[in-house]
Amino acid sequence: MKAVVIAALLLASAVPLVDAAPKWHQLEGYSFDQYKKDFGKQYSGSEDSVRRSAFEARLAEIKAHNTRSPAPSWRMGVNKMTDMNDGELKSFRGRVHHNEQGPLYTSGAVKGTGRQAGLSGKAIPASVDWRNTGVLTAVKDQGQCGSCWAHASAEAIESQMALKTGQLFVLSQQQITSCVPNPNQCGGTGGCMGGTAELAYDFLSTTSGITEEWMYPYTSYFGDVAACQANKTGVKPFVQIKGYTLTKRNDPTALMDAIANYGPLAISVDASTWHNYESGIFTGCDYAKNITMDHAVQVAGYGHDSTLNMDYWLVRNSWSASFGEAGFIRLFKEPAGTAAQCGWDNQWVTGGGGCNGESQDVWSCGQCGILYDTLFPNLL
Repeated sequence: MKAVVIAALLLASAVPLVDAAPKWHQLEGYSFDQYKKDFGKQYSGSEDSVRRSAFEARLAEIKAHNTRSPAPSWRMGVNKMTDMNDGELKSFRGRVHHNEQGPLYTSGAVKGTGRQAGLSGKAIPASVDWRNTGVLTAVKDQGQCGSCWAHASAEAIESQMALKTGQLFVLSQQQITSCVPNPNQCGGTGGCMGGTAELAYDFLSTTSGITEEWMYPYTSYFGDVAACQANKTGVKPFVQIKGYTLTKRNDPTALMDAIANYGPLAISVDASTWHNYESGIFTGCDYAKNITMDHAVQVAGYGHDSTLNMDYWLVRNSWSASFGEAGFIRLFKEPAGTAAQCGWDNQWVTGGGGCNGESQDVWSCGQCGILYDTLFPNLL
């Protein structure tokens, strides 16, 4: 693990972007017909007209943002979501109001196994970047299923396994999506309708563990959750865990320490304004308008952009590598010694990561609430 950590700290942060479409400064004259070609989309009849209208409205929004003065710290661009409606965009985040659908699972109890981490006592470097260090698998695409929580929790197990053994394996997001019960409606109603990393780790701690993706591949891309197949002949557990460790809530130093000395973590964020993000350091979450932590992702580092003269958190998303900076987004991070921006998430239970019976209002800090709910699994 020590060699991997050192490698992570020394790596340059630059990662090439995916050239699926023109970048923000190349959108003059860009058309819906060209967009369909770039992203392999085909529509007929009235749907084509509806999609065209959605695309043109969003393209106008993108251009207006990018031409603001002074220049923004982040740029908007086109991606596979540019012609989608609000309901479709919401499905990419996953956590839903509990009254929108009845419980997907009605049985199965989980036991809280989380403990809070103290500071490691080790040095906290100025920057960390876990990309290209052998502890992150390729960026995934959850598709039209709200399984962000399953992706984030599986990714954090993958990273912990790589740090422990020096070997990187792709683990089954589908096993978590299909098999984890959600009786208390934590983060949603389960499966493609939302959950939490805590829920996944609690459940996996009571079973024989999680298997590899090739044994139990992802099939929920289009929003269908099949019955659990974890006990099917030939599907064997590969990694066992025992609970999880939480970092101190709303504490940037604790999160930096955990990233640097424990590895990439699963986190909760408000991603409701992320869909047009292309590059740069994102500042689009506004506590004055309230935030709702409706998405689970993996934080994979932090650092400083000398061109923008801004600090950032490096976050790995699950909306394919065509999103943002090769599947990643950089969220604004207050510089050392500066208090993080904070505010109320007034929908922690009905639209965020909370469970029935918890407080609806939670005080959260950091861009898009990044500092509130951060954790990593404990491997056996």
